[in-house]
Parts: sequence; structure tokens; C-alpha cells
Amino acid sequence: MAITKIEVENLTVFEKMEMNVNANVNVLIGENGTGKTHLLKFINITLQPTYSTEDSPTGNQIFGIDKLSSLLRKSDDKNARFDVFYDKNKRTTYHLNEATNPSRYVSIHRVKESHSHNFTTEQGVVFDRVVLIPAKDMLTHSKGLPEMKEMHRESMPFDRNYIDIIKKARRWNVAEIPKIAQDIIPQLEDIMDGKVIIENERFLIAKRNGTKIPFDIEAEGIKKFGLIWQLLTNQSITEDTILLWDEPEANINPKLIPVLAEIILELGRNGVQIFLATHDYFLPEYLEVLSKDKDSIAFHSLYKTDKGVQCATSNKFSLLAENAIRAEKVNLYEKATEKVLG
Repeated sequence: MAITKIEVENLTVFEKMEMNVNANVNVLIGENGTGKTHLLKFINITLQPTYSTEDSPTGNQIFGIDKLSSLLRKSDDKNARFDVFYDKNKRTTYHLNEATNPSRYVSIHRVKESHSHNFTTEQGVVFDRVVLIPAKDMLTHSKGLPEMKEMHRESMPFDRNYIDIIKKARRWNVAEIPKIAQDIIPQLEDIMDGKVIIENERFLIAKRNGTKIPFDIEAEGIKKFGLIWQLLTNQSITEDTILLWDEPEANINPKLIPVLAEIILELGRNGVQIFLATHDYFLPEYLEVLSKDKDSIAFHSLYKTDKGVQCATSNKFSLLAENAIRAEKVNLYEKATEKVLG
């Protein structure tokens, strides 16, 4: 299974936008407020099981909202949709329409289009192998948080994605390193100087010298690599996974960015389809420089227009139109040159 196209209409910053996807590794860039994180969250909720009305009647576990009006770009249009196309002609849609009574919760429906173009309601799991890694570290807060959310449900407004990643990370590790991870795990363990363990629902790193460092006092960048180690060793990330990763470079020392890029490319080579959102200059550059001819990689720039955010796509970061990251690099170079020349 691979995503081939994304369409979004009348949602948040998007009036009507289409993104063609032809790669395993997809890099989303753009200024703040161009919807990078929104795209990751909508891909996740569209491909996951439908949440029941009791559990999430309004989608507020995904976006922290309790009315559809918070998601609408054009308030006069009470409908919105997010379409994910995959495996040639298949499509799954996340469709929202406001209830007749504005004070009621929003109704949420997902439909799946067959080859005959007849729409049928999709029940149960659509794809089990979808992982969204938020920009914030959540394993530090793993003890009791999912259970607390389950107990308080709607009275505890909390992004559902934060709970989901904790639940996935808690899964039991397999006895042998999965094939997909055999070249990646040694790199991660060198960076961590150990392995991730779980004791009393808390995540720790068992260092090679015998000490155990809880996640709440471990370096933020190290925890990023620890989470990937955990998701690979418990097979939450496998060959058929769609990995949605928000700001993977956050809190990571620039020296480790090439290693991060190699890990991302290696996952793509092993059948993981990746969508990552970044503001970093080095990560996209390293992904392009370190990629090989057989690698499948694309760069998508989200940029603002009078008709909402649009998307420009290129297989080369250096050739990407509306490239805010490279534009700022040029701006910095010009300012530095101006200062030197007086």
C-alpha cells in the first residue's frame, strides 16, 4: 500500500489543494501556518479506524476543537473533506459536515471509493500500519497518561495523537531484530549508548555502563532516536508502514542530522512510506545529497496564496519552487556579504 495523491478542501488553511505523491520519502516544508502538521494529522485520522461518537464525536482528540467551524476555512461552506488516494484508483475520505443544529457535535464520516466509483461507508480498520510521531516527546509522560485519558474522555481535551504514540511505543519488543532494522539499530544504539527499556510503565535508556537514565532527564535529541529504536524493535514500524513524522530534527545536534537522514532513507528503501515536516535546512539537503539513484524521494513546498495554501513538488530540494528554507539561506548570505563589504 502506498499513498499516491492527497486532496484537501475547505479545511484549516486549505481552500482546495492537491499533492501528487510519487515517492517513499516525502519532505514537507513551508512557513509556519502553512498546514504541514495539519496534513500529517489528517492523513493519520483518515487512514485509522473511525472513532466512535462516544470516544471522539467531534474530532477534538485530533485537533483540540469541539466545533467544525474551527476547521472550516470558508465558514459559509459547512462541508469539508480530506482524500487519500492509494494503490492506483482506491480512495479513503475523511468527510465532515456540520450538524443541523450548530450547537451539536460535528458528524464525522469516512467513505471508501471502489473501482466502480460507488461510495460505501468504511467500517473498522483501514490500515493498521500508520504511525504519527508528534514534534513533542510524549514517552516522558507515559506513566498513567493513556489510562487517565481513557477515564476522563471528553472532559480531558488532549490531542489523541499524543496518546496513540505512547500506546504504540508500549508494545512488546520482538526477540530478534526485524530485518528492516538490522542496519539501523546499531546506529541508534551507538547514539543512545544503550537500549530503551520499560520499567513500571516508564521509559528509560539502559546505558552500556550499566546505568539507567529515565526519559525525563535524558537529552531531548537522544529520546528522538530512542523512540525510533522502540518502534522498530516492537514492529510498530515495518515494511508496510506509513510513517508520519513531525519535525524529526527538533532538538537534534547538527552533527547527527546526517545520521538521521541515512536512517530515513534506509527506512524508505525498505518499504516504509514517510511523510516528514521540517523547518530545518540541513535535513532536506542531506536527504538529497545522501540519496542514491534507487532512492524514491520528493520535496513538497506548502506556500500561502489568496486561495489558501498550495503545494509545489520536486524530486530535487535544490530545484523546489517556493522554497522558503533556501530563500532564507540566500537572504542570510546577502546580509553577511553586505556586512563584510560595509
